[in-house]
Amino acid sequence: MPRGHLAATPLTLRRSRVGLVGTMARVLHYRLYGLPEHRLEQVHEQFDELACVRAWRCAKPWIASSQSRGLFEMEYFRHLKNEVGPRLSAAGFVKMAGDETDALIITIFMRDLSAEYGISTSILDEDHPIAKLRHLDFRFGRLPSGHSLEDVLAKRPVIKKVEGERILFYPPAFRLHSMSPPSAEWAYALYGIRAYAPTLLEAEQEALKILKGFGHLGA
Repeated sequence: MPRGHLAATPLTLRRSRVGLVGTMARVLHYRLYGLPEHRLEQVHEQFDELACVRAWRCAKPWIASSQSRGLFEMEYFRHLKNEVGPRLSAAGFVKMAGDETDALIITIFMRDLSAEYGISTSILDEDHPIAKLRHLDFRFGRLPSGHSLEDVLAKRPVIKKVEGERILFYPPAFRLHSMSPPSAEWAYALYGIRAYAPTLLEAEQEALKILKGFGHLGA
């Protein structure tokens, strides 16, 4: 949802919010705290890049801040800042559409912003099937406990279903066997193939290429 989003009337906003309350199932909220004002434009640009870097099943990620110019974004940020407090620098949300990789890529992105700018960020995902992932806070890229996000994700693969096929993504700290060493990269598996990539985004891109290749073979 870009900063130039088409303005809506207050009545339209009220109606749309009522409709969202009635139809939304799982919504992922993300927030940034303590970001210097002169960094906001760069963060908006980073969100624009994230929105275009892959195909999203959920709505494309967007961000609202004091620099937003669309009526919805301005009103959303104003109300949320009044509720949360002056430390809030930017925020947004997306309605999930059944793809765990969407949620995880946004979560990793928020972790990376926390590390890059030395700020606090948070993820609120109250309907996440795993309780420990429903509320995540990052400070300088780490969880309050000092652990990394990968430590929290280590015990299970993330499953993405595409065209009836399952792609499994394994976090860097995941161990196939208790005695096997953890990898420094993300692993992905499909069609009996297991490979590695430096990031989840790259692992997803490579896995989708393989899936497309097998699709051509079967055509």
